[in-house]
Amino acid sequence: MFLPSLRGGGAEGVCVNIANGLAEQGWQVDLIVLNLEDQVYSKRISNKVNLVELGVKHVRYSGIALLKYIHKNKPDIILAFNYELAVILVVLRSIFRFKTKIIARNVNTFSNLLNSGQNIWYKFIVKPLIKRLFCKVDHVINQCNAMREDLISIYPKLKNKSSVIYNPVARHIEEYADRAEFSKIKKRDYLLCVGRLEEQKAFHYSIEAFAGIANVFPTLRLKIVGEGSLKQELKQCANNLGVANRVDFEGFQKNMIPYYIHAKATVLTSLYEGFPNVLVESITLGTPVVAFDCPSGPYEIIKDDVNGYLVSYKDICDLELKLIKVLCDWDVRNINVKPSFKYERIVKQYADLIISL
Repeated sequence: MFLPSLRGGGAEGVCVNIANGLAEQGWQVDLIVLNLEDQVYSKRISNKVNLVELGVKHVRYSGIALLKYIHKNKPDIILAFNYELAVILVVLRSIFRFKTKIIARNVNTFSNLLNSGQNIWYKFIVKPLIKRLFCKVDHVINQCNAMREDLISIYPKLKNKSSVIYNPVARHIEEYADRAEFSKIKKRDYLLCVGRLEEQKAFHYSIEAFAGIANVFPTLRLKIVGEGSLKQELKQCANNLGVANRVDFEGFQKNMIPYYIHAKATVLTSLYEGFPNVLVESITLGTPVVAFDCPSGPYEIIKDDVNGYLVSYKDICDLELKLIKVLCDWDVRNINVKPSFKYERIVKQYADLIISL
């Protein structure tokens, strides 16, 4: 299993969970990373998983080190948790003719990836290579049905070489939820946002909606957990809307459980997603979610008035109404996660797919 790093992102967390699960079932699993800087998830890796560091700074420099690893270990399959990593593998295999099969995990809504603005290197080098070569992998795992439909609209030939496997609930979260008595946990007066402080997550919508209802709920706060390049811009947004003293930027947090269980609701206002783990984690821990019906994922997770509310895409008025509804009308109820997202079920689906190849 191949990913850039063990930093605290959603893809990294899923990769570690799946690696652990497969290793515990008896699979020989190597977890390959470019480097071990900011290794947030290293302590979650099972001692049955072999951690391999390539010792390079960036994906573009990983080719030689990765090729040496492949020639030495001759892996049957490499599962790439990143578009660029999958393309590097495709290029190496086409040149050096090794037999390793390549499974790629589709980590975002693919059409949005191709349309997103990045730096010059990404726009004119990386993105064209991804567009041309990503379809040459042996199989693509999508995180939800909407992602697969989007991918097939771009690469019709991948219809029979792609599948849907939902992201699992992190094992430590599932285990906590199994023990917890949520009816006895006292909620605190805040809404929660979780994610990278980047354009895709669009937290300015959450801040704007919070400002719109702040006078109705004078003690309510908004907590934003995460780091990113837009931190100062988002702080300025809160200041401009007159709620800077009620918006808490919490930075990155290794342990999210206390944040989830005490929140009144978790809010997601992303422009697009792959599969928003934050929604499943929140629901698993007994906290309802309020999310834009963005592509893709929320529609397949949220059931209105059961585990939260879907909001019309980019509609601030509807977001404010749904936030008021969840704050005023929500009572303690059992909203635990569906079996579709259970850890053991997802690990089995990965194992079955690998065997089938």
